[in-house]
Amino acid sequence: MRGCCLLLLAPLLLLPARARGQNMPLQQDAQTPKTPTTPTTAAAPPSEQPLHLEDAINLALANNERALKAPLRIDTAKGQRDRAITAFLPSLTAAGSSQWRATEDSANRNFVHSGTVTFSQPVLNPSAFPQYSQASHQLESEKWGALQDTRVLAFDTARAFLQVLTAERVLVAAERKLETAQANLHDSEARAQAGLTSTNDATRSRIDLASSQREVAQDEGTVARARQQLSFLLGRPVTGSLAQPERTMLSAQSVGTASANQIKTALDKRADVRSARERTLALRASAREPLYRLIPSASFQAQMRFLPDPLATERGVDEMATLNLSWAIFDAGVRYADRRTRLAQADSQALDEQLLRRSVDNDVKVATISLHAARDSYRILNDALTSAQKNVEETEILYRQGLAKAIEVIDANGRRFDSEVSVATAMLQMEQAYLDLRFALGLGPTDDDIPSALAR
Repeated sequence: MRGCCLLLLAPLLLLPARARGQNMPLQQDAQTPKTPTTPTTAAAPPSEQPLHLEDAINLALANNERALKAPLRIDTAKGQRDRAITAFLPSLTAAGSSQWRATEDSANRNFVHSGTVTFSQPVLNPSAFPQYSQASHQLESEKWGALQDTRVLAFDTARAFLQVLTAERVLVAAERKLETAQANLHDSEARAQAGLTSTNDATRSRIDLASSQREVAQDEGTVARARQQLSFLLGRPVTGSLAQPERTMLSAQSVGTASANQIKTALDKRADVRSARERTLALRASAREPLYRLIPSASFQAQMRFLPDPLATERGVDEMATLNLSWAIFDAGVRYADRRTRLAQADSQALDEQLLRRSVDNDVKVATISLHAARDSYRILNDALTSAQKNVEETEILYRQGLAKAIEVIDANGRRFDSEVSVATAMLQMEQAYLDLRFALGLGPTDDDIPSALAR
């Protein structure tokens, strides 16, 4: 009797199975290398091109205030260097005066007019040399610092880009779980009405449906937040689809351990290390300046005075040239106090630079360890996803044959969803570890060495 009922209900029971879509991939041959199977977002409409990672980085560098502010650091340092140059250059000053007296002078004048033109040229200004050296090194430091700012922004954009893709993969998995829960509920209700199972199966299916709807709602919010964060970095709304950075993914799966030569190159390539080095040199030059005050300074000054209406005893034009020599033999110890303070500042900066240089090797090693661990985790979880997908297939077959309960189907679908989320998370961790490795090596976020937008 039970077999006859199953034959009569076969079309009804097969319909939900087809509605579930059978989204599991085909099993691969045991001898064939496995390709990672991860949920992907829906394809973009033909009229709308997906946003690529390189394009997102270029948009951030063109629109984000952090990138726009970076050149202003350079302009500020250029202004300070230009001001330091003035200690070597001449100056020319013109002045005029008009004086009124209540009583007239011998020429019956109440107003007396005069004008002067003064030319000044520093001959020897010892303190100007270390000050100019400091300003020059500070300018170089700001150039490298501005480059570092754009590199950090580019990597922040790349990470936000990958987080959006991960959130969308999780949302696709949640939507698939919701579709399966809806199909299971339809199937359980049909079986309960036919008397093949108890109504408890339908009740459990309704609970699973509500849980799946909650997952979709939460994941939609996560996607919206991730897209908003990416839009903030790009300086424009992100409404279309995002293209999977295949090159980044493949490199994250295949890149090896960084060599000692790469680490050495990173010390010369990383913008933050170069900026710290120039900052140290600038402070060293500043610490030398107080000692230069022990050297006398000399300046030349020439002045020409004009009287438009001179008296008989006055000259209409009067010239004067002066050579000034100044030597601060004792300044109450100010120069030595300044030197002590500046030496401490320079030594402190030198220690910061040394720590940064030592951290490069550590950052590369930590990123490499994280990358290998994330890569192994991704491979294991991807194999677990394949098993979870196979478990769903087998459990659904047993359920249609009456050899499994609805709770087993719900459990199998829940495990598949958890596996899909774990794979998406592991992929994100692997890609982020790869980005951390590139950052530690002084490279750009894409597989190209350094994007042209980051060129110094």
